[in-house]
Amino acid sequence: MKAFILACVATVVIAAAGVAVLDTLQQPVAEAFATTGVRL
Repeated sequence: MKAFILACVATVVIAAAGVAVLDTLQQPVAEAFATTGVRL
């Protein structure tokens, strides 16, 4: 039971770290596809 709880806590920590990293790396769609021929 102890290993299961530890695995659940590790999953939550890894997911939170992934959200934080992706939130800083991703660009909004208006910036990612901003070229001369695009109207958003």
